[in-house]
Amino acid sequence: MSRLLRIGIDTGGTFTDVVAVDEATGEIFTTKTPSTPHDPSVGVLDGIHKILLIVDRAAPAPAVAAVCHGTTVATNALLQERFPGLGLVTTQGFRHVLEIARQAVPRGYGNSYFWVKPDRIVPLHLVREVPERLDFRGEVLRPFGEAAAVEVARWFRDHGIDSIGVSFIHAYANPEHEHRMRAVLQREHPGAHVSISSEVLPEYREYERTVTTLVDAFVKSRVAAYVGAIQSRLDAELGAGVPSTVCSPRMPVARAPTCASSSTESPASPPTARSVGSRSRCR
Repeated sequence: MSRLLRIGIDTGGTFTDVVAVDEATGEIFTTKTPSTPHDPSVGVLDGIHKILLIVDRAAPAPAVAAVCHGTTVATNALLQERFPGLGLVTTQGFRHVLEIARQAVPRGYGNSYFWVKPDRIVPLHLVREVPERLDFRGEVLRPFGEAAAVEVARWFRDHGIDSIGVSFIHAYANPEHEHRMRAVLQREHPGAHVSISSEVLPEYREYERTVTTLVDAFVKSRVAAYVGAIQSRLDAELGAGVPSTVCSPRMPVARAPTCASSSTESPASPPTARSVGSRSRCR
């Protein structure tokens, strides 16, 4: 009799752990395989092949009902503290929002003589300004400068900047200008991964909102490439009908495309997977 399996995978920096559960009997099979940092999807498929061979010894021709995985791809990308190809679009006159930050000094201002401010996530020469301005109620104080936005988009395209965060002043109160900026970027630089602050973190405090948006833009390209490679390999190996999900803190199991579009949650994928699995096991 053929087994129908649900497979869970945790892709780490060193090993890829795999667990398969027989849907009918609840029997559990486990294995692990070396991760492949150059292309994590290779390690995932190696792990699936390995677990299927283990199950096959117990019952021939196991079939896969679903695949769910947690991944440290986003976490590892952030821990390297290198952000190539990342740029910022902000309101004209606010180019130094990352440099100013919160004006806070660790362990108090007595430490200001010794503390060296770390490098900003985006260097100043990769921050571009667009004329526009909203007040805190979302009322337009200065119209969106379409012509300047086109120039900024082309500048990023010509300089190979393909991960772009857009964070305009008070955009949490009115997302219209950010939507228009994204439309310009999509038209002039279609290969770019764009995140806008009014969707990523629609809250006041410009520095926190801007940094979170930039993290989303940077991780989005990495997660999208990873999820796309995983899905392509799964479709080729298991068939296009096998659903693939990724653990996410907001939705414990999210469809792979959803995870790629909400990338700021991706670093929490592995702990979410462990929590969900532990809860299910205890039940």
